[in-house]
Amino acid sequence: MAQPSPARSGHVYLNGRTLEGGGQLVRIAIGLSALTGRPVSIDNIRGNRKGKKGLKRSHVAAVQLLAEISGSKVSGGEVDSQFLNFFPQSLRSRNGPLVDRSQVTVKSKYDIELTTAGSICLIFQALYPYLLHIGSQASAPFIQVKITGGTNTSKSPSFDYLSQVILPNFEKLGLPPVSVMLERRGWSSGPYPLGIIVFYIQSLGSRYPSINWNDFSKDGDEERSAYPSKFPKIDLMAHEPGKITQIDLTVLAPDYKTIYSDVIVEEEETLLEYIEQTTRQELRRAMNKVNPSVFRAPRKSSHNEDSLNGDNEPKSPVPIRVHTSERTWHESHVYILLVAHTSSGFRIGHEVLSSLGNKRPPKPKTKGRDKQRPANDDWRRKLKSDLFNGATELIKRCVEGFIQEISNGISVDETDKEKPVARKACLDQHMRDQIVVFEALGEACHAGTISEAADGTPREDGRDWTLHTRTAQWVCRQFLGNQSISSV
Repeated sequence: MAQPSPARSGHVYLNGRTLEGGGQLVRIAIGLSALTGRPVSIDNIRGNRKGKKGLKRSHVAAVQLLAEISGSKVSGGEVDSQFLNFFPQSLRSRNGPLVDRSQVTVKSKYDIELTTAGSICLIFQALYPYLLHIGSQASAPFIQVKITGGTNTSKSPSFDYLSQVILPNFEKLGLPPVSVMLERRGWSSGPYPLGIIVFYIQSLGSRYPSINWNDFSKDGDEERSAYPSKFPKIDLMAHEPGKITQIDLTVLAPDYKTIYSDVIVEEEETLLEYIEQTTRQELRRAMNKVNPSVFRAPRKSSHNEDSLNGDNEPKSPVPIRVHTSERTWHESHVYILLVAHTSSGFRIGHEVLSSLGNKRPPKPKTKGRDKQRPANDDWRRKLKSDLFNGATELIKRCVEGFIQEISNGISVDETDKEKPVARKACLDQHMRDQIVVFEALGEACHAGTISEAADGTPREDGRDWTLHTRTAQWVCRQFLGNQSISSV
């Protein structure tokens, strides 16, 4: 479909099959439509997805709530619909490219309830930029958004990645802080209820310098603007990648020896303990193959618990600390997250989620006392083998992905191996695509361009950009028309 130039037409038309061709395109498009006041029409929604096309329940929930908050009109926004029209009613401000806040009425609390384990974090992704812009109109120091759905779901950021990586990096780049509270986990596989996350969002131009979580009341004399009213200008290349100072480990897995009521898996360590210990061992081995310049040498006076290994275990170049070790109640609920802290204040993460099996044992053939005994010794041995072998493969996947994120830093010109000409951003690949919208909004609000510095500061190496990153950049250009947004 031919796309009209953003400079010539207020209405934006998007082909949902472009690039990644999934739900991300829809989420970013409706957010930017509400922010800029420009109507958008999208067809072929999720056209590049295998299987069922069109809007999922989580997409519809995001569209409906954003339309409610912004006073926009919607057509085609039903489940399975492959087209969507989103018509904002607010007008653009005379002083910038975004809608006039004074035209918007915003509540202090919103409650979204999905009927399935759709990703809570992806709904937050759709709503967050708009709430940042208009949140100062609320009558409270923050906007509370409670979302019921999936906290740990496949092909989307988990609560743990959001809280440990995304939100700290947002704040590092100049966005107001967001506090999150996990009320209950909800998984995309296996049994048990939906999860709940509550977000407390401070906005741009907030009248409150900070949130006092013990006392939300503020005296009038204390009210002032704690954050700029515009999106901050973000230049990732102005930030040094830094060196890794420590690594946090999060493990969610079953921590019991009885897998089923009639099958006892007698292991010296539980699956949770096995994953925690084996991940640390694999990570130590892998880090010792990485260029040492990636890590900051630990202080001599500091106690590095990972240096206290057996004679056959390599020492860790930086501390590995358990951030979260949490029991789950089903073997389909297994999750690992590795997060590197850098000396420049950023977080680099890599996560994996998997189901390690969901087969019921054969029913016991005996009654009475024997009913509690394992139904089949061969089945029990296979269950143990499958679970722990599956966990081993999951650990390897997580460690390999994490090492790739932290070790891929500087690219050099093929004709001059000594002169760096492009550098990877100080973020992991998935975090990188979360930043694109805020880069574009900051650039549009400040009506400038980010160019390579005269002192030879490296530009960003785009060869590591994911298809999600390139899709986000493309959508931003259709709305904001800013040529400084990297081309795909």
